[in-house]
Amino acid sequence: MKALPFIILSLLVLTYMNYRGVYATLTLNFVITAVAFVTIFILLFSTSFYAPQLTLINLKKMTDGLPYGYLGIIAAMQFAVWFFLGIEGGALAAEECRSTSRALPLGTMIGLSVLLIGATTTWFVCSGLVPAEKLGESAYPLYDAALATGKLYVIIALFVGTIMACLASANGCINDASRAWFAMSRDGLIPPIFAKTHPKYKTPYRATVFLLPISMAFAFTGMLDQVVTFSIFSALMVYVLTVTMMFQFRKMYPLGTIERGYVAPIHPVPALIAAALIGMTLLGMYLGYWINILGGVAFYFLASVWFLKRRLKFIDKSQFLKAGTQKWPKPKEL
Repeated sequence: MKALPFIILSLLVLTYMNYRGVYATLTLNFVITAVAFVTIFILLFSTSFYAPQLTLINLKKMTDGLPYGYLGIIAAMQFAVWFFLGIEGGALAAEECRSTSRALPLGTMIGLSVLLIGATTTWFVCSGLVPAEKLGESAYPLYDAALATGKLYVIIALFVGTIMACLASANGCINDASRAWFAMSRDGLIPPIFAKTHPKYKTPYRATVFLLPISMAFAFTGMLDQVVTFSIFSALMVYVLTVTMMFQFRKMYPLGTIERGYVAPIHPVPALIAAALIGMTLLGMYLGYWINILGGVAFYFLASVWFLKRRLKFIDKSQFLKAGTQKWPKPKEL
């Protein structure tokens, strides 16, 4: 718990920044993410991976193939989700974009590309420098990989990079969560008290401040793996709903009934692949964290009951059809 004061101070500072302004906050996030990304490549090139005779990476020795067999791949998929968790939060910055239709798709694609490169590099380096048994228990695998190189400049770089990555993740989560809370309140899905922006800074300040004690409560637990697992489970629930709506939306609005910015050329193949991956990830989560799954199901069940009993009667469903710039027709089955 020695790190707790620093965690609390970081949350306070980042929350204050989100309270004061989104543009500066997201710009800071871009900078510190770039610093963390560069340190990954400092670690990569320090291993001389390009020279087979000199390289420090030894995948065969460190992993011995698949140490837990193919079932280990399924069990590890939930942690693979963590590499990409939150990329969908970029859509919550739509109101800050000068050209939303251009910026959001471009930002999402660039973000996914950066994550794919960073995730692949992280897997390759960490698996080749740290024994599988130690790597599976590590909370800071990149830093442990830096220690394994024995090079001081790499250790210092990854120390800085690890801190920057943690701050960027926390900053992004604070921004995304407050924006999501604000959006749900504005749409009437939760009480309207959070649908207010600051008169001077134009930020969702009420949602930002309200969520601070919740983030601190998670920090006080000190159980990083439990917090991460709950976040992953929540993301998987979003993905389940997304796959479901990919089919439902096409059924409600067949091709030609509304204007589409993009049409999936091989629908429903992407949705079916996503559904299979989600199913395997949930299975892997069940193998190690079945209690977390039960807790998550109970939490979202109670939240759904509360919504149906207390909030649904306040929702004007017609507003969702009127809110967009397009004149949406009624769904086919209606």
